[in-house]
Amino acid sequence: THSNMGNCCGDPQNNMVDQELIDARKKASKDHKLLLLGAGSSGKSTFFKQLCQIHGNGFQQQDIDQARQNIYDCIIDQMKQLVEQCQENIKYQREHGVSEEDPFEYVLDGEVGQAASDICSSKIPRGGIDITPEIAKLITILWNDESIKHTFTSRTNLGVVDSAPHFFEDIDRIADMSYTPTDKDILLVRIPTTGIRAASFNVEKNKFTIVDVGGQRNERSKWVHQFSIVDAVLFVCSLSCYDQNLFEEEDVNAMHESLRLFDLVVNNRYFRNTSMILFLNKKDLFMEKVKEKTISDCFPDYDGPDFEYEPAVKYIQEIFVSCNTDKIRQVYAHITCATDAGNVQRVFHDVQHGVVLAALQRNGIM
Repeated sequence: THSNMGNCCGDPQNNMVDQELIDARKKASKDHKLLLLGAGSSGKSTFFKQLCQIHGNGFQQQDIDQARQNIYDCIIDQMKQLVEQCQENIKYQREHGVSEEDPFEYVLDGEVGQAASDICSSKIPRGGIDITPEIAKLITILWNDESIKHTFTSRTNLGVVDSAPHFFEDIDRIADMSYTPTDKDILLVRIPTTGIRAASFNVEKNKFTIVDVGGQRNERSKWVHQFSIVDAVLFVCSLSCYDQNLFEEEDVNAMHESLRLFDLVVNNRYFRNTSMILFLNKKDLFMEKVKEKTISDCFPDYDGPDFEYEPAVKYIQEIFVSCNTDKIRQVYAHITCATDAGNVQRVFHDVQHGVVLAALQRNGIM
């Protein structure tokens, strides 16, 4: 009889546990963990920096100080890589003549030749020094040279990054003694992410924690530990890498690598109940590149019109989305430009609503 009586009046202990469960569910539905994944150089970290800038407290002094040295190091390293590549092209042409694929004739002589050997000498190390007016002058001489410019536009390796011209063209500002990196500089400087970093911010009464994980091949083992407890995967792919090869492996096409990765992620059993969001990024660069280079070298099955943006983007989006083998689950695709704050803000606005809705449904609150 005693137990019946307990039931009819409701056990206060039980009610308390129930209430705690309901509260925990409500809290869980307001705290969202988003995982940023993608191959190296896809723009993941630029997204991460943009979101911190838009929804966090902006860039802090330590970000600015750290960025300054990163920018100096990047500029020197990138120019060294360009000169080395250009010298290889000259050597190749000397031995084999000018090829049909690349009819451009590479030369580095006179003032440019001197600047090339100066920048590549051990007097200017790859990292840890400031950019002096002398170094800035070398960069300007080299960047104004046709052979170096052509080496940049025809590069096939992701080692020299898309944002390099921003820094080369603004080198006098950067070489100034009182140089402070702008928000744009901080967004555009390329620092390969090693390890994992996270940032949390509140948007419309919901808390979002974004986790950015290194995309280079040797970093990917760290992804798995992040899997089980995430609300959404934001997978970033660079649209403009369809004619480039991996930094880590010269003969692997970067777009194919990105597709292979997305296939692994979208069909991963850990992610069965996770919202899957695809960012096809760098649309600004893709728009320019596709006018001159067809995507059919990368996708031989593409039979749409060459040199047109819309059909090419649509085709790439379809290829990615078709990796998903689970017919019930939807992949939400967005065409993005991570360096454009307005675009990131709009896209994230859509994403956050989708994620919040899914969390409410998952926690049985809707």
